[in-house]
Amino acid sequence: MLAIYRQKAIEAALRSIDMTGIAPESEDEAEYYTRQNALSWRLIPVATTEIKARLASYGFDQHSINTDVYVQARDIFVLFEGLLNATQARRLLLIREIRRHRSPD
Repeated sequence: MLAIYRQKAIEAALRSIDMTGIAPESEDEAEYYTRQNALSWRLIPVATTEIKARLASYGFDQHSINTDVYVQARDIFVLFEGLLNATQARRLLLIREIRRHRSPD
């Protein structure tokens, strides 16, 4: 999950670098290549190294990328936390119910 959000964060960083000054008629093609570069970052080690160096030259370090990843993933984390809390509450209710049925009257 985080790998996908990291790829999206890399894509957003690349977009902020590459899309500046692009003519409106070329935006779709530039957007496509930006997505491809972000995918290459995730899948191809050589591309990963090159893109990291390029991002670093524009001031994007791992901390800024990680921050973007966690901001994007925040809703998913909240969803998982809610599911875990609901599961824990159901488990506790079941344990109480089992104890109530096991205890002698």
